[in-house]
Amino acid sequence: MADTSLNENRLALLIWQTSNLWQSNVRQRLRDSEITLNEYLILETIYLLQQKNINITQQHICKNASIDRSVVSVRVSKLEEKKLILKQQPQDKRSDSLILTSEGKILINNTIESIKDLENDLFDKLGSEIFNFTNSLKLLLGKKIRIRAKLND
Repeated sequence: MADTSLNENRLALLIWQTSNLWQSNVRQRLRDSEITLNEYLILETIYLLQQKNINITQQHICKNASIDRSVVSVRVSKLEEKKLILKQQPQDKRSDSLILTSEGKILINNTIESIKDLENDLFDKLGSEIFNFTNSLKLLLGKKIRIRAKLND
């Protein structure tokens, strides 16, 4: 297929367009749940971190979901108002521990697979290149990458 735009060879714009496509699709999926994309990412992060049996703080969410601290603070308050999370005082009392309420657990359990399916539909187009693509994005972000060893048959 021929390029249809002068910008189709600009990598940064392609990454931006891909991110916009992903965000738009996720927001559409979340519409019935009445939560924002950032709220979903916070709920998903709490859900995944709860499986590690740690006291989950807003700092954990910022680090693991890559969301700015001020956004996490505002969204955590909204999620509390929606009765999807609770703040609990941990034993060391330095910062509140966040947990999902039963409503929050139901919502995330009903949503997480749908979001994973959406992401798989989007990125399955990469086929066998998905591993290299993921590593390339991590490299751009300054993160550690994994090298896949080739075994001789």
